[in-house]
Amino acid sequence: MARQGSMSGGFWNDRSEALNILNPLIALTSPSKEALVQLSTIPPYNSKAPGDSQVAAAFLQAAAKHMPVATTETVVGSVDQTGLKQLIHVVAELAGKAATFCQPRSIISKSGILLAFANSYDRSISMSSVEFLQCALLAGQYRYTARVIGDDWPLPGKGTPAELVLRYFYLRGMVHIGCDDFQLAIRCFWTVLSVPSDVVSAIAVDAWKKMVLAKCLLLQDSVPYQSLVAAPGGASNSVSRFLASTTSPESTSSETNSVGISVYLELAKASHAGARQDVAKVRNDNSELWEADCNMGLVERLASDLEHRRVLQLASVYNILPLSQLAAELGTSEQNAYSTLNQVAGLKFRHDNGMIWFEVGSECPMTTEDALSLMKLAETIRKLDVSVAKSSRYQNIKVESGRPPRGVDDF
Repeated sequence: MARQGSMSGGFWNDRSEALNILNPLIALTSPSKEALVQLSTIPPYNSKAPGDSQVAAAFLQAAAKHMPVATTETVVGSVDQTGLKQLIHVVAELAGKAATFCQPRSIISKSGILLAFANSYDRSISMSSVEFLQCALLAGQYRYTARVIGDDWPLPGKGTPAELVLRYFYLRGMVHIGCDDFQLAIRCFWTVLSVPSDVVSAIAVDAWKKMVLAKCLLLQDSVPYQSLVAAPGGASNSVSRFLASTTSPESTSSETNSVGISVYLELAKASHAGARQDVAKVRNDNSELWEADCNMGLVERLASDLEHRRVLQLASVYNILPLSQLAAELGTSEQNAYSTLNQVAGLKFRHDNGMIWFEVGSECPMTTEDALSLMKLAETIRKLDVSVAKSSRYQNIKVESGRPPRGVDDF
């Protein structure tokens, strides 16, 4: 067993000391509870110099090697399983912190920590499941993580800290955003806002911001603006009061401005109106806020999606359009307009002598929501057909004229 290293204030004194402890743990041939104990009591980085990826990666490797001890036949039944579970949760929490220091992020995947978490994932809200999401997000492994967590919607067990519940659904929402599954992301952020609390946490405010952006990305014509920004049904009283006071049109509070609520309201309003130039202005004027909130990617996507929607609208109206006119419609140069054409999913066109010819076969990808709406509409029409065919008026006209009614006038 590796020796216990000296510490200063609970942290390693230097990198070499940390690696002298961690490397022997990595070299062990089988998972060890004693190794977990050592990992749980000594953090893997110096608080004064937290940028050492090598030490953080070594800790993740050691944690990945020894966290499976809970399922190893040689120790199951021979140790206190409750104590072992708590020990693994401590190491899992430290692994989540260590992952934040790993650069490049591919180091996290190579360490094996994601596989270790996945193999022990129990589909519950626990420290291990939360730190799995944390490490996976930092590693950029969105689709892999989504496959591991599946479609289960875990409920917090008795005594589960509210912080874990908030982090689980917030991080899971981020995973779904990474997979372009905005519906599930919205559900996750909605859940964050619904966790009972006496105060509004920073994570709840962040969840509301990302929920607004996700709703804007899924925006349909029939959706009222207020539904984009209002507190969801079932939101905690503190969150409902906060959002009611900060999202009202009359709100000018310093709190609204300090956390950037007003900017998100402005963006949502412009998006709802389809005002592409206004969206672009809000995006450009508030780049520091988007960066600070880690939402720049979503805002950029929203701006480009609005352009794509406008292109599809034009393609549905015109068979042929001068590239110069298209550029004017989009408020950009002809070069940028042509580049946008190539980015619009489902659009078929050809360019000839400054003219854009839209092909009849151009299709806008149908969303799940659209498909369900069409199915419901088809079912409604079918029921109407049946009810009309059974009506006495229909039968009388059919008998009198020898043919079914051909239109409203026949009735």
